[in-house]
Amino acid sequence: MKNTTYSILPSCVAIILLLIFISIYYKTSDFKAYEDVIATMSMEKANNFFTEYPNSSYKDRLVNEIIEWCKQQRTEECYRMILTAIPKDHIRYNELLLYYKTYYKKDGL
Repeated sequence: MKNTTYSILPSCVAIILLLIFISIYYKTSDFKAYEDVIATMSMEKANNFFTEYPNSSYKDRLVNEIIEWCKQQRTEECYRMILTAIPKDHIRYNELLLYYKTYYKKDGL
């Protein structure tokens, strides 16, 4: 009688390796878009991200990274661009708008 344990083992190992490979290299489309925005810090790409993936789990993370980047830049233009890119209903939008109005003495965008 043939031992079936040894004939099934390579198949199981191959399936496990395939699943590991997929989990390591597969990225969701919103994660790829998030990485692209972070790599380029393009407010146009950020705006497209917020439009295309309004419910993405990376939305808040992206807003926070953009704000941190802008704090390093310390320019009025950077904050103005953020305010045009971030959705108006985002929780940090009003905070940024207040900062922009206070620090740069501007009333509107």
